[in-house]
Amino acid sequence: MKKLFYILLILFFEIFISENSMCQKSSNPDQISIKIDGSKRFQQIDGIGVNANTSAWNGKELEPGLNMLLDTMNATIWRVIVETVYNWEDKNDNEDPFKYNWEYYNQLYETPKFQKAWDMIRFLNNRGITDKLMINFMGPVPLWMGGKVVKEKYEDEYVEMLSSFFYYAKNTKHLKIGLISIMNEPDIENEGPTVGPLKYPVLFKKFVERMESLGMGDIKYVATDVAGMENGIHKYMPELVKDPYLMSKIAHYGMHSYAGYYAEVDSMITHSAYPKMDYWVTEWNEWCKGCDDGILGEYNYNFASKCVGHLLSFFQNNATAGIVWEGYDSYYEHHAPSPFSYWGMLAYDPASKKYTPRKNFYAIQQVSKFVAPGSRRIAVSETSDSLVVLSFYNEVSNTVSLVGINKKKSPIHFNASLANLPAVNSLEMYITDNAKNVFHEKTVQLKTNAFNTVIPADCIFTLSTISLENSKKPEPIGWYTGDIHVHRNCGTDSILPYEKLPEMMEPNNLDIISVLADMGNGEVKESE
Repeated sequence: MKKLFYILLILFFEIFISENSMCQKSSNPDQISIKIDGSKRFQQIDGIGVNANTSAWNGKELEPGLNMLLDTMNATIWRVIVETVYNWEDKNDNEDPFKYNWEYYNQLYETPKFQKAWDMIRFLNNRGITDKLMINFMGPVPLWMGGKVVKEKYEDEYVEMLSSFFYYAKNTKHLKIGLISIMNEPDIENEGPTVGPLKYPVLFKKFVERMESLGMGDIKYVATDVAGMENGIHKYMPELVKDPYLMSKIAHYGMHSYAGYYAEVDSMITHSAYPKMDYWVTEWNEWCKGCDDGILGEYNYNFASKCVGHLLSFFQNNATAGIVWEGYDSYYEHHAPSPFSYWGMLAYDPASKKYTPRKNFYAIQQVSKFVAPGSRRIAVSETSDSLVVLSFYNEVSNTVSLVGINKKKSPIHFNASLANLPAVNSLEMYITDNAKNVFHEKTVQLKTNAFNTVIPADCIFTLSTISLENSKKPEPIGWYTGDIHVHRNCGTDSILPYEKLPEMMEPNNLDIISVLADMGNGEVKESE
């Protein structure tokens, strides 16, 4: 009996020690310490933006969606898409590519296709998007010009077609356009005319010279907007740098990346004849299977965190801007017969004709709301694989922001010190995770420019001197987000404690809920 007692006692202590160690493990997050050094400064961020398809413009229908992207996401760069596949110069205006038939073009540019483009550009101009409004032409060219290619004998006709658009935009519609990308993904088929690395500078130069002759030499360019970064740095960019005239007209190199692919763009630029040139990632996202084919993707936190992780990686590799593909669901001529593109950060409901945010809309805000144009990336000491952290300082607004991702399924105890920066008293922590969207987690106090805090598990987080508490939300000005009714009880024995209601409201940014006791059929046992 005594032996049995000792065995039970030993088992008790083993269980106690085991459980106690598990509790200690779960209550002690991993420890990570970093140093942020404001004296080591890297690239200046030009902004974070969106691709926006003009074919989706339908009167006032799209405006709330554009306002969400402008005000809530803080999209400051707009790559505005105009397609070249249908209803453009379907037949030649005349036989002289250097003599514009304005009777033809004036009629063409008042058709519905172009009215959409003018109206959308005007709306963005009125919202302050001018210098960072970039026009990108997508899709093959009219069949008589070559379709999937530009036939050599029609190169000047192609230049005439594109340049007439900008002349009309400036002189007839009085619109402001700051940047141009003359074609999309010339290194592959169907996204634009397929133009090789030797021919691209030829067409590009013809277009730039034509624009100068029309009095629009002040517009700058983004080149080459290739699909493959490797193609860009090894084939297209080496040909461009041979022409000083063209290089004087290029504001930024443009590259595309999906699923985080990166080639050594920054290294190629640094070792080129133009080491001060920068690059924008003009299309980026996590890969969305089926989204080009009219099939809805999975827009969960996992997708959103990967999307943001790619953006942070580009910034770590000295990109100066990221333009997400794409702002909202829409239809593309050059993707036909696919019924719809479902890459949008804003989902479109054709029944209600409304645009609503997906998870990556909120996730990207963790960067775009806190890293304003003009911010400069500053040094962060090495962190672990489980915690990505980048830091930014804006001299004009005197703001400091740390943006990162905790990839672990457990919290991380985070210690940080700030050096060679203005004194910071506190930082506001915002997180986006599976349940919360740009949620104000806490205020972190600093002592002699150092702090320690706990980063929640599996989240995108921002620690910033910027507070969003008074910023705009997705709802229009003067409106509040709410739930028309919430039940504390639906006839069961359990009653939801009223203290839980605010907790349920916060992750969804709800301002108002109506608590319903009974629907009139006596379903609630304890209506009080």
